[in-house]
Amino acid sequence: MSTRSTQNNPLIGTWKLISATAIHSDGMIDSEVYGANPTGYITYTADGYMMVMFSRSDRSLFSKEIQSPLSREIQSLPVEECAQAFATFNAYAGTYTVNDNTVNHHLEMASIPNRVRTTLVRTFTLNGNQITLRTPEIMSDGIATVFELVWERLKSQTTAD
Repeated sequence: MSTRSTQNNPLIGTWKLISATAIHSDGMIDSEVYGANPTGYITYTADGYMMVMFSRSDRSLFSKEIQSPLSREIQSLPVEECAQAFATFNAYAGTYTVNDNTVNHHLEMASIPNRVRTTLVRTFTLNGNQITLRTPEIMSDGIATVFELVWERLKSQTTAD
């Protein structure tokens, strides 16, 4: 696999999630697979690292205040609340390689433990300041599905003084 040089790599930067859509092989399209207004960011660095996190914007709050996911307090929450929080949030990070219009995410950590040390393949299409990432067809709830996430490039927050 090859990585484009920094100057020719259109992925470098941070992108904000605009939409997440599930395209099912039976013809059904779910344009709100992660809710009406999912929130998230994906970042690609010039030195080959990437990270992504996204969630539903309508996530339920926990029934009590949790200051840290590392505290024992989180273990006292009802299992259903923890399961719902997990099911409405996704994150992973690692390195990436680019080849033509395909980006390979080589995962070093992930909210879904079974994804660690795997590679997720995405095709991408650029359209102005937006990028669309598409998964290969996978089985989801017994139906072959392609997931399509649209991201918008953020402008740099750094300014020259």
